[in-house]
Amino acid sequence: MLNNTKPGVPHSKRLGKFFDVWGSIITFSAMILLFCALSGNFRTASNLINILTQSAPMMILALGVTFVNMAGESDLSMGGVVGLCASLFCGLIAKGSSPLVASVVSIGAGLLFGLICGALVAYAGLSSFITTISIMFLAQGCEYAYTNGQSMWVRDNPVVKLVTATIGPIPVMVVLSLLLFFIVYFIMHQTRMGLHVQSVGLSQDAAKFAGIPVRSIKFWSFGMGGVFYALGGILNALRSSGSIVYSGQRLLLPVLAVTYIAKTILGTKRPNIPGILVGALVLTSIQTAFTLLSLEFYYTLVAQGIVLLFAAILSVGNRSIILQEDLR
Repeated sequence: MLNNTKPGVPHSKRLGKFFDVWGSIITFSAMILLFCALSGNFRTASNLINILTQSAPMMILALGVTFVNMAGESDLSMGGVVGLCASLFCGLIAKGSSPLVASVVSIGAGLLFGLICGALVAYAGLSSFITTISIMFLAQGCEYAYTNGQSMWVRDNPVVKLVTATIGPIPVMVVLSLLLFFIVYFIMHQTRMGLHVQSVGLSQDAAKFAGIPVRSIKFWSFGMGGVFYALGGILNALRSSGSIVYSGQRLLLPVLAVTYIAKTILGTKRPNIPGILVGALVLTSIQTAFTLLSLEFYYTLVAQGIVLLFAAILSVGNRSIILQEDLR
C-alpha cells in the first residue's frame, strides 16, 4: 500500500528548532516560577518594582553595548567610561554644580570617548577589541586622576531623591529606563537607520554594495554607546549614592553577560534589543531571589555562571559542538 504523505522533518531537527526559538524563554520562565514557589516575597509587586529598579542601570549599559554589537563590532571601553562619567557627575554635584550641568558634562565625556573609539575603528581601521580595551584603560586612568583613587559620595544631595521619586507606584528610574528601552527598540527595529545598522553588522560588503555609509554608521554607533555608558553610570551612581571606585570594572562582565543572553531570545543568535530587557531581568532576578532566600553571595555568581553557560549551549546551531563566541 502506497504512503501518500510526504516525509516530514526528522523529529530531532524539529525538537532542535523548537529549543532554538523557545528554549531560553522556557528555561527562564521555569526559573522565575521556581523562585516564586521558594519565596513568597519574590512574587510580590514590590519585589517586581525592586527588580526593575536594580536592573535599570545594567539594561541601559547593555543597550549601549548593543548599539556597537549590532554594527558588527565589539566594545569593552564601557569598563572605564562608566566609572569616569559617574565620577565626573558626582564630583561636579559635590562641588555645587547643578544636576543638569553635571549630566551634560558626564554625557559629553561618554560621547567623546565613544567617538574616539568610533574614529579609530571606523576610519583608522583598528581592531575594535584592542582599541576599546585601550580606551577602557585610558578612561580608568582619567577616573583615578580625577578622584585620586577614591569613591565620591553624594548621599546628602537632593539629586539622590531621583532614586526614590515615583510616578504613581512606579519609580522614576524605572520609567526613565523603560522609556529609553522603547525608544531604542523603535529606532533599531522599526526605522531605516536601525535597518542600516543591522545590515552593517550582518555584512559590511553587502551594506557597501547597497549604498549604506558603513564607516559613518560604525562611528556613530560607538558614539551612542558612549552616551548610554554615561547615562547608565549616572543612574548607577544615584542608586549607590555615589561613584564607587572600580564600578565600571564590576559592571563590565555582568553587562556583557546580558548582551550574550539576549542573543538566545527567540533563536535570533544576533544582538537584539528585546533580549536585553530579558537578560537584565534574568540576572537581577537571580540575585534578588538568592538574597530573599538568605543564601551566601557566591551562590549568586554560581547560578549566573550556569545560566550564561546554558545560554552558550542554546546559542550554537550544532548541539554536539559548543563553539567559542566572540563579543559581538
